Amino acid sequence: MQTDAYCSAKNLIRMVQEGSPGALDRLTRCYGARLLSAGVHHCRTKEEAEDAVQEALLVAYEKGSSFRGEGSLEGWLVRIVARACRHMSRGQKNDATAHDSEVELATRQPSPVELTCRGETGRALQEALLALSPTDRMILLLSGVEEWTAPEIAGELGLTAGAVRTRLSRLREKVAALSVTLEKNDPSP
Repeated sequence: MQTDAYCSAKNLIRMVQEGSPGALDRLTRCYGARLLSAGVHHCRTKEEAEDAVQEALLVAYEKGSSFRGEGSLEGWLVRIVARACRHMSRGQKNDATAHDSEVELATRQPSPVELTCRGETGRALQEALLALSPTDRMILLLSGVEEWTAPEIAGELGLTAGAVRTRLSRLREKVAALSVTLEKNDPSP
């Protein structure tokens, strides 16, 4: 078990952004187990999960200067692992550009109607989230955004894993119902 100072996110972010030689070792020691757990969740096999973690750590080290610190370091690393798993499942494991975390896609400009709908949808989702209890909101965000497993969420919130799964299932049903309602009210083509 590493000390809090050794695995301090603030120190690790600084080391990653500066390209410090010890950053890769610290990332592995501090986040390796969590990243492997995420890899097992997203990849088809444990071997692919291990490969995805290795690739994610290398990408994080090589592209560390691009980390803006707007989210958690752990969340950024987990997203890179998930992306690597998706690329492996599509047979893109050896495509060097497939793991670039700063790819900009060419898109057309949204119409004013689309922008309005996005704003209304965002407000509706925000209202729906705020209507949830703090515990339910935390369960939904930890699962959907941070990609935590039910046992991890249960440990954090002092619940049983079964209770988390049950609540998560009900919350997903509520979100699905909200999506249907939003689609019916969407004036875009």
